[in-house]
Amino acid sequence: MFKRKSNIAKTISIIILALSILFTLPANSVSAAGGLSIYTTYPSIAAKPGENVQTDITLSNNTGSGMTVSLDLDSVPEGWEAFLEGKGRIIDKVYVLDEDVDISLTVIIPTDVKEGKYSVALNASSGEANDRLVMEYDIKSDIENKGTLTTNYTELTGSSDTSFKYEIKVKNNKSESQSYGLSAQTERGWQVKFIAKTDRKQIASIPVEPNQSAEVEVEITPPANVSAGEYVIPVEVSSRNETLTTELKVIITGSYGMELTTPTGRLNAETVAGRKQSVDIVIHNTGSTELKGIKLSSMQPDGWDVEFERDVIDSVAPAESATVKAFIQADEKALAGDYVVKISAETPEVVSSAEFRVMVKTSTLWGVVGILVIIVLVAGLYWVFKKYGRR
Repeated sequence: MFKRKSNIAKTISIIILALSILFTLPANSVSAAGGLSIYTTYPSIAAKPGENVQTDITLSNNTGSGMTVSLDLDSVPEGWEAFLEGKGRIIDKVYVLDEDVDISLTVIIPTDVKEGKYSVALNASSGEANDRLVMEYDIKSDIENKGTLTTNYTELTGSSDTSFKYEIKVKNNKSESQSYGLSAQTERGWQVKFIAKTDRKQIASIPVEPNQSAEVEVEITPPANVSAGEYVIPVEVSSRNETLTTELKVIITGSYGMELTTPTGRLNAETVAGRKQSVDIVIHNTGSTELKGIKLSSMQPDGWDVEFERDVIDSVAPAESATVKAFIQADEKALAGDYVVKISAETPEVVSSAEFRVMVKTSTLWGVVGILVIIVLVAGLYWVFKKYGRR
């Protein structure tokens, strides 16, 4: 009986001791120990001797409270260099709240390093919370670290009078500086300019440091008479070691333009009151899109009449023209002088007009009649004087 009571007492003592230990622990020790994590998407990287390898690393805090995290690179191969950056500054601590924090690890690999696998260890700790990231580097001399050429837009849309602006990014993944020549293959009439982002100067080449990038603006201007459609502009960026290419697409929606004129460009005519005078009207398509359903109309003085050989032109292709006769008839009672007749050509997209100065002259018939009247009067006076002059 006594032994049974002794066992019960021991059990109670053990429970009390366990509870006392539990309640004397720090309040955040359990959650903090597993609440900090450090990781990267690519923990294993192949590289060449002499390269600078940059890796994006993320710190995550799941403890529910902010913490200052100390960062320690405690395992770096002999002769290698490594450092951590945050927003372009070298750091060794990070304050992490409930949102992830991104930092950058840069490892400088010696040029004389032997082939093989190496590792760099990064410790992150804050009190009892800690985590460890091990980066692996597989060094191989025959790796071709080709650069990359990317663009912010692969295609842009606009009219023929638009300058299309793209931004390309040249990445030098080699261990030495590269000077890249810039060129584009275009048809005659197209203009391509490469403009430096720093000073806005037009350039033909750009230097890029090892494992760094450079941005260049590409401005493409199509010919004034380019037709609507899609055009692909191959862009080439080349150094003595490599050639990078990409394609930029320009989609021309077309522009509308129309000019109403005459074959000679003169906007005047002569006529006689009551007589119909023909004038050749030229409709020229100055845009890059076909003009369809061109309607002709006119405004003229009261009593005048204007008719067209055809008052609707079905279509006129870009850079082409169509000629139509206009028949202008002045009022029979129109006095001699200058008059204005306005002729217009119109589509749903564009309108063009021209004012014609029409000179009305006195009819030749009335001139002949006047001369005959004068002759009759002179003959009559001659007869009168001859018959009655001696009396």
